[in-house]
Amino acid sequence: MSKSIQKFIEGLNWKVEDSKWDGNAHLFFVKEPENLEDKFEELRLALKVATTFGAGRLFPMLRRTGNELILVILPQPSFDYYESRINLYLLLATFFTTTWAGAMWWASYDDSSIIEMNWWWLRILISPQIFFMGFLTFSLPLMLILGAHEMGHYYYAKKHNLDASLPFFLPMPPMIFPFGTMGAFISIREPIPNRKALLDVGASGPIAGLLVAIPVTLLGFWLTEFYARSVPVDSGDSLFLGSSFFFELLFSISENLNPSSGDYLSHPVVLAGWTGFFVTALNLMPAGQLDGGHIARSLLGPKANILSFVVIISLIFMTFYGIPGFGPPYMGWAIYALLIYFLGTYHPPPSEEISSLGSPRIFVGLVTGLILFTTFTPSPIFTVDSPFSLDIDSDESDFYQYSGETNLTSIRILNSGQEDGWENLSLSFNNNIDNATVSIAVDFINLSSESQIINETSDNFKQYVFYDSETNSTFLNLSSGDSANLTLTITTLENSSFEDSTFVLSIKSRTEDVYSSTFYLYNRDK
Repeated sequence: MSKSIQKFIEGLNWKVEDSKWDGNAHLFFVKEPENLEDKFEELRLALKVATTFGAGRLFPMLRRTGNELILVILPQPSFDYYESRINLYLLLATFFTTTWAGAMWWASYDDSSIIEMNWWWLRILISPQIFFMGFLTFSLPLMLILGAHEMGHYYYAKKHNLDASLPFFLPMPPMIFPFGTMGAFISIREPIPNRKALLDVGASGPIAGLLVAIPVTLLGFWLTEFYARSVPVDSGDSLFLGSSFFFELLFSISENLNPSSGDYLSHPVVLAGWTGFFVTALNLMPAGQLDGGHIARSLLGPKANILSFVVIISLIFMTFYGIPGFGPPYMGWAIYALLIYFLGTYHPPPSEEISSLGSPRIFVGLVTGLILFTTFTPSPIFTVDSPFSLDIDSDESDFYQYSGETNLTSIRILNSGQEDGWENLSLSFNNNIDNATVSIAVDFINLSSESQIINETSDNFKQYVFYDSETNSTFLNLSSGDSANLTLTITTLENSSFEDSTFVLSIKSRTEDVYSSTFYLYNRDK
């Protein structure tokens, strides 16, 4: 076999000075040709189509040991790749899961009543309008970004004559992962031939995805202003998406082109663009066989492997400490650090790592480093505590009564939030109980800032308390630290029957957040 391989090599104008078989590979000590990169690529392509060495497939590698140049020919079995539609099936499944995720985002953005229903995340699947908007405003732009990313890899893999598959998209139910997909990948079924191919394949995906994410995000900013969905003053404790330098730059550009007229909820298209930047940064981390790992290996050679551990240590640090001054800790980085570790921190060398990379590609590699720095989001998702809060305390919540009996309990409502005040804090009961009446009366208001008690005899009582007889509601104005003491009265009718029931005191603020306290009525006649 070695002689036939040597004859094949020499037929391509390689000068073989010595050869041997080390038990795993054929080693040929060769004289370095003038156009090393071109000659090696010619040999690699010739071996791919060679049929003179049996069913086995041969891959060349080139290594320098001291002054010796060794051409290594590795016998590897050929793989039978069955014609399959798995790529198409995964693509369709990912369109479905990202549309599902988009429908959930759209329902929240549009303040659809469906989100108040039980199993709303399943109900949207049979809500054609919401589901279609999920496809149009989230799935389609996100899949364009991911598709451009993967097709960038695919194009340059084919340009370098590599056996590569079409993208495999990874669907994920939005209840598990809020974007409906874990991304995509292409399968390259042979070693990368040289440093140029390694950088081209690694850098092309993130750059292509970024070029699509930019107009998508700008469109999203325009749609945010066009739809102008006002941000609630308080929606309770909320999840927020972090930002990056690149995202902030695009927002500034958008503001210059189309200034915002108010504080509005971000349109789901913005979320799709944000996800594109997030995916770009994740892939550009210089670790293992991520895109950034390919680029680092092409630029730094074996020294790049140490960067995998630098990335892992950095991610663990951000898990517990975040980046002081830029963002709070994010537990998701621990999961990503584990994935990098278990998927492998070592990046194998290309088949030929001797020829130079060239200044243009070194520049591209540095640009991708700049893209990583500007698109990286230290705290992708974090919780912000609401500055609004109410504490509701009652002496009793359980009432055991006979018919014709009346019971009372005291209730204290404290504005324990950080905001200065609430206007028109409405109190009402949302349950009607047969043969029983429930009422509430304000005894006094405690103004903490003035150390003053306001009751019904005070001249300014109506500044803080208002009764609406038509809706049977009570309205309060409470500043931060102020409290209201009330008396709840429940009376069951004489000679009547009533069932064990619950009734809820609902307190709705101007921020559209609802606080509640539940009470229970039990029939002692039973």
